[in-house]
Amino acid sequence: MKTAAAIFTAALLPLAAAPALAETRAERNEARVAERLEGREAGEPVSCIFAPRSHGLEVIEHVGILYEAGDTIYLARVVHPRSLGFGDALIIQRRGSSLCKHDMTRTFDRGSQINGVVFFEDFVPYTDRGDG
Repeated sequence: MKTAAAIFTAALLPLAAAPALAETRAERNEARVAERLEGREAGEPVSCIFAPRSHGLEVIEHVGILYEAGDTIYLARVVHPRSLGFGDALIIQRRGSSLCKHDMTRTFDRGSQINGVVFFEDFVPYTDRGDG
């Protein structure tokens, strides 16, 4: 017969594992970003980038967005990483062909159909170091 303490401890195990799983997902995505930026050097952060095509935008869960522009990849991290989750589509209200950190950016979870808001930090350009 199980004791009350053993049953209570067993019931808490899934709750204790949930934050670790989320951290693991975030760490995996950070590693994915690092891999994409490997061999590149960070430049001076900017608040806006020329981004005429939206299909070059890649959403990285719990990290931010990547935008490829020729030889440069821009990374804009989200201020609150948990605000950008799995399955979120971005709805960006921008003016013209620039993408700015202050553009109104909402998320739309395709599964739950819940809307949210995300705020981005500056865009950091990463260019090839040219040592290869």
